[in-house]
Amino acid sequence: MSPRSPKRTRALRLAVYASAAIPTLALLTTLATRTRAAAKGNAVPTLESFYIVTQAAFRDGPAWVDHILDLRPEGADVLIREVRIAPLAPACPHHVTLRAVEKILPATTVQRLAGKFELCGHAEEDVDGMIHAAKLEDAPNIDDPSSQTIIAVCGGEKRMFELPYPETLRFEALTLANAHVAHYWEIAADLEADAFGSDFSLAKLTPAQDQTAQDLGAKILPEIKSGRYKQGFADADCPYAECRDHSVNSALQGYSGPIFTCPKD
Repeated sequence: MSPRSPKRTRALRLAVYASAAIPTLALLTTLATRTRAAAKGNAVPTLESFYIVTQAAFRDGPAWVDHILDLRPEGADVLIREVRIAPLAPACPHHVTLRAVEKILPATTVQRLAGKFELCGHAEEDVDGMIHAAKLEDAPNIDDPSSQTIIAVCGGEKRMFELPYPETLRFEALTLANAHVAHYWEIAADLEADAFGSDFSLAKLTPAQDQTAQDLGAKILPEIKSGRYKQGFADADCPYAECRDHSVNSALQGYSGPIFTCPKD
């Protein structure tokens, strides 16, 4: 599959679904049934690796936070990595921290760890169609909105799933139509809790933990800058990630290395 811009996709595809005069639940059910039928008729490819980028905006605290969850094979093991990119504090929004934690899960595969979520069991266009059909016409105003983008490698081919904030969808209808797709929103939180503990957070570290996390962040910076996670981020190259849907370059614009206190002007 050729590389694509992460947030400028599917316009023609969604136009087809939008033009279908079918009630929401009926359309969702139709798409879910088609997906299940396709899965029965074809072998589901193996989930080889995937990462999830979560972009969130906040009214209180840091204006924005970007998270990356990455699972990939490391020989006969699996590397799981969590990354947090965010302003150090509301008082210094142009000084960015890059924290990371990672762990080797021995003698396993990505498929074993995340196979229950069936990321490779659904075609991109069917998941896109279900999400589009479930969108609320008058979505509520969300104080702290977030979105997720999943980039999965299935049998050597990339698949991308863009997940809007759940409260902008008829989520109950989506769950009834296909519970596996509805669970896509839970993958990052579930796997992070399994690997690092349900109480662990890169936003709440002791000074020693913060030093370790920022040192690892600095170590993996070249990998992030190389474009490994670029497709999971939005397109906009706005200054200091001031727009909600921003690129990874924007997120890192204010990063200059480990930082623990807001510099004095």
